[in-house]
Amino acid sequence: MTQWIENYFHQMLDEFDGPLLKNSEITIQSNHLNHIKTAHGGILMILVDVCGSLVIALKGLNHSSGVSTNINISFTNPAKEDDVLFVGAECIKFGKAMGYADIKIYNKYTRKLIAQSQHVKYIVIALKQSEKAKF
Repeated sequence: MTQWIENYFHQMLDEFDGPLLKNSEITIQSNHLNHIKTAHGGILMILVDVCGSLVIALKGLNHSSGVSTNINISFTNPAKEDDVLFVGAECIKFGKAMGYADIKIYNKYTRKLIAQSQHVKYIVIALKQSEKAKF
């Protein structure tokens, strides 16, 4: 299963998330900024989606992390160009149908909370695929 998680992570990086996320950290660059020169919420939402998906998948999924049903995010402090952010994510519940993750994004150096989020995924199909997996 660990190899699948690593492959899944790299697949996500090779697709749309690649320029943004490496090792749960991101350095805010000029192309990540909104019109008031702070990190665009969409950039932070991608971090939430990827990291929430990974911690849910680590609970026993082998081929998919499921389908997002809800992502809630609160922005608490701005991130500016050249800020380095890190992400802390935890799967708080893994049930028969749904997986739930809490995600927090911090400024690596000031330790200020930039955003906090909850991510919910429908995992029934992913669980069925995992049951069929052979190791």
